[in-house]
Amino acid sequence: MKEKLKNTNKKMLTKYIAIAVFIVVAIYCSVVLVDNYTDIARLKSLSAKANVEYNQQIEENEKIKAVLDSKNKDDYIEQKAREKGYAKDGETVYYDISSSK
Repeated sequence: MKEKLKNTNKKMLTKYIAIAVFIVVAIYCSVVLVDNYTDIARLKSLSAKANVEYNQQIEENEKIKAVLDSKNKDDYIEQKAREKGYAKDGETVYYDISSSK
């Protein structure tokens, strides 16, 4: 009878250990799943932001191509050069240091 009781206790212990392992594995899988979903959401957000920036850059490039293909391209190039501080030969550039920006 004691041997039968020991076998029953061993079976119960094995059953409890199996249930505990299953619960731990289920919790681990749940945590990993939630973590993956948050990563996916974050990456989708970054992808959407990158697509918006890409489309804005495409639009800007199209505007610049249109200007460069037009008759005013020399004026546009001169304007951009002056914005960067370039001047034509023989020109003297004066900077107004009295005004504060």
